[in-house]
This record gives sequence, structure tokens and C-alpha cells, in this order.
Amino acid sequence: ELIRRTLLECSGTVQTARLALVHGIACNLAGGTHHAHRSFGSGFTILNDLAVAAMYVRNHENVERVAIVDLDVHQGDGTASIFEGDSAVFTLSMHCGKNFPFRKSRSSLDIDVEPGTEDREYMRMLLGALPTMLSAFRPQLVLYDAGVDVFEGDQLGHLKLTHGGIFERDRYVIETCVRAGVPVACVV
Repeated sequence: ELIRRTLLECSGTVQTARLALVHGIACNLAGGTHHAHRSFGSGFTILNDLAVAAMYVRNHENVERVAIVDLDVHQGDGTASIFEGDSAVFTLSMHCGKNFPFRKSRSSLDIDVEPGTEDREYMRMLLGALPTMLSAFRPQLVLYDAGVDVFEGDQLGHLKLTHGGIFERDRYVIETCVRAGVPVACVV
């Protein structure tokens, strides 16, 4: 059952990326397995759906540059390690640095968010990073991990975003990508 679920997550994220390239936006509610590395699983994940989707569109959809914007409370360590040194994939991870994984990989851009960070400060950090990355890297697709464990009620997350703050974050990421003409494939 675990293997079937994992394969469906990866297939769903690949399909989401393909749909985003056609329609400009798509979402998979079962993705975000960003802890799995190239040769081992981690953090309850076996395969990294974001990495699989990025590789798929580069090999089969005429996409040369993919950005992975990971706003889960945990660093996308598996994604970062898989694409470290790959100039065709930009990994942006904005995460609580004092949280799992405790041994971080190196993303293209890591933004360490302090425990207790609330909506306004979180958005300030995001506003300083996303447009700069989009204009400098010029991705042809953004894979967006819209992690909800940044919510103030998540006892393991350590951040203090409200429902409204998460809504604003997601709206901002999607609208910024759309305005830049970049298709966005979301996973939650």
C-alpha cells in the first residue's frame, strides 16, 4: 500500500506539472515528498515527487529551467541534494532552520525562518526572494510546495502563520508566477 501511494503521489505531481504547462496552473493535493534523496528515503517519504516531476518535464516537455519553491516548514533537503550542482533547477527553500532535518542540504537559496515568525515577517522574507529568483533564473515552470505545517496550530512546526497568512502566501506565490508568465504546479 505504501509503494502504491508513493507512486500515485509522484504520478500526480508529474500530471500536475504537465497540466500547469498547458493551463498555467494546476494543483496536486497529495504531493510534497521533499525529504526523499536520490538513493534513500527520509522523513516518511520514499520517492521525491518534486524531483521526479522536474526531471520528467525537462526530459519530455521541452522545459529547460525549473524552479522548485518549497515553503514547507521543513527544508526540502532531498530536493536540494538531488539538484545540487544542477544549473537547470533552482531550489528555493524557506523553512524553520531549527526544525527537521537537523542536517541540512544546500539549496540554491535557503531562507532560515526563526521559530515564532508570524505572517508579516514571513511575507517580508518571501517578497524579498521570489521576484528576484524569477527574474534572475527565468524558470519555464515553478513547482510550488505549499506546505501547511507553517500554521500556528501545528505543534511541530514552530512557526506562527495564521490561516489568513497562509492564504496570502499562496495567493502571492501563484499571482507572482502568473504575472511573470511562469506556469505554476502546486503540491500540498
